[in-house]
Amino acid sequence: MQIKYPDEMVSKFEFITVASLRCRQLQKGAKPRVISRSKKFTTIAQEEVLSGAVPYAMGPQPLATGVEGLAPAGSVEQEVEK
Repeated sequence: MQIKYPDEMVSKFEFITVASLRCRQLQKGAKPRVISRSKKFTTIAQEEVLSGAVPYAMGPQPLATGVEGLAPAGSVEQEVEK
């Protein structure tokens, strides 16, 4: 089945991440934000994300150099050779 993701979502991973976090909220007792025929929390969470009923914000993009505070691979050896 082909799913049309919201325009603001960059990838399937982002969609699944947001839906899984919302699913946990539903499992803990949060009220659904959309009317769904399904009783399954995972399906309800996906429908909520697809409809835009779940506001979210992703954190800052990862640095191009790798993990924050660490030098990229190979840079330490290059400095030693200099």
